[in-house]
Amino acid sequence: MRAGDALRPLRPLARAARRAATRVPLSAAGSLGAAGALWIATSPSLLPRTWWMWAINGAASTSCGYAVGAVGSRALRTALRTGLRALPSPSPLRARRLPRASGHLLRWGGGTALIAISTVSWLRGASRQGEISRLVGQEPKSLATPVVGTAAGLGISGALLLGVRALTATGRLYRAALRPHLPPPAVGAGSALLTAATGAIAVDLLWRGQVLARAMERAERANMLLSPGLRPPSSPLRSGGPGSTQLWETLGAAGRRIVAAGASADAIARATGAPALEPIRVYAGRRTGSSLEQTVAAMLAELDRTGAWEREVIVLFTGTGTGWLQQWSLSAIEMLTGGNCATASLQYSAWSSALNYLLDRRTPQQAGRLAFEAVRARIDALPASRRPRLLVAGESLGSFGGQAAFADAEDMLERTDGAVWTGTPGFTPIAGELTRTRERGSLQIAPVVGGGRHIRFATAPADLLRPLRPIGAPEAAPFGPWEAPRIAYVQHASDPVVWWSPRLLWEKPDWLRERAGRDVAPAVRWFPWITFWQLAADMPLSGEVGGGHGHSYHEELVAVWAGVLGLDPAIDRRAMIAAIRREGLPRG
Repeated sequence: MRAGDALRPLRPLARAARRAATRVPLSAAGSLGAAGALWIATSPSLLPRTWWMWAINGAASTSCGYAVGAVGSRALRTALRTGLRALPSPSPLRARRLPRASGHLLRWGGGTALIAISTVSWLRGASRQGEISRLVGQEPKSLATPVVGTAAGLGISGALLLGVRALTATGRLYRAALRPHLPPPAVGAGSALLTAATGAIAVDLLWRGQVLARAMERAERANMLLSPGLRPPSSPLRSGGPGSTQLWETLGAAGRRIVAAGASADAIARATGAPALEPIRVYAGRRTGSSLEQTVAAMLAELDRTGAWEREVIVLFTGTGTGWLQQWSLSAIEMLTGGNCATASLQYSAWSSALNYLLDRRTPQQAGRLAFEAVRARIDALPASRRPRLLVAGESLGSFGGQAAFADAEDMLERTDGAVWTGTPGFTPIAGELTRTRERGSLQIAPVVGGGRHIRFATAPADLLRPLRPIGAPEAAPFGPWEAPRIAYVQHASDPVVWWSPRLLWEKPDWLRERAGRDVAPAVRWFPWITFWQLAADMPLSGEVGGGHGHSYHEELVAVWAGVLGLDPAIDRRAMIAAIRREGLPRG
């Protein structure tokens, strides 16, 4: 028998499945749930939205709202039907159909009211985007942005609904195919397993076979890209320069930008008014087939070659997924130490931080741990009188990976001479524990730990000197002396990378109760499920807003590093900041 002949009896079932996916009318309760979710989704979050941020937020919210409404109404109908069966036949409680005219009037009236409320809610949400833009120093976007984004989000929601209906129809198809061959109890279980397997295979093919594979391919290509605006360093004190064990081409895109930037000794001297040394910048790129241990060994070889152990300060950075480091942080250290420092890092991946979060959070932690242990061991082997101060730093996923070198905060204080962690993700264990055990009355966005003696959290440099209080509350007394070793956690109130967490799905966070952020709109509220997706949509472009907001940590790092190095963070360093802008940042 040919395959076509064998499948002929199933063709009517396949046609029925297609009809079920496309022709079954929308659930009224589901539509109401989707509309309600969309009203909430238009509420403001931490950052102004692009069209695709509107689309993600709208699609996730309306899909969830429709599912809750449809499933809830079906469960309610089932419960009512079961209860009514138990009533006597002539019972007045039995449902009676409305006259056809009344039913039409109810549907049209309800639909009109739904559209009117949705329109008002949408216009209000769109107008609030201007307020958020001004709070984070951006120009408000045009009305076309929410229009296009909302339309795209509704389109995605429709596609998801069709996909779910097609999967449901597939389950019916499996039941019909299994019914002649299996006993009734086994038909339901068998069709459920086959339907689940079909859905899992479809999602896996789409997600891993398309989305993730293409994202990884793009990341690898971007890592090999040679920017025409960048040139190899001419200083032998930089990786990729004359005499370096690391070839310029093998440093990766992020590494090349790191070693090509930064001010020279002359520029530092002009900015500070004092003699300066040429700073050392060491970086080891990720080579195909090399292990993390080999990459760490390559970084140590560069530290040996450049004479980094003779400098006053060594700062070990853990990079983000691509190997990126915050240039403001690097340049601030070099300016504040008069160039008498060495900065070192390595690349452990070419993927973005988002891909590393989804697929491999272990490697950033392993990289941070191996690099620190190796550098700490080298410094400890030196005579005590010749040991440089060892500081650690990282931003975003780099902060998560760098802190993995330590068992807890006490271990960090014992084994380092200071640290600066910026934009630390909420899933970082040490930062999370410090926040949970903060002093009573202190805020989640700027916890007070141990009276600020060694560890201080700051949303802005002023918070290093005085605990932050909610807007309108009296100011707290200033901190006492900041004793070495000093650790600073810098986290903006408007940074979604810091505040996003799976717990947002079901739990209102303290930072929304506190209402303490200087750059967070007062209208921001928490809603189950929806706030989770709002902040998730905020994250990808959170580093594109102006410095001092979102995930952009720029000139405030000069004051932060000054405090960690034992200098006065309140001193005016505008000349230094201007020099970093002019000569410390990459130009290619």
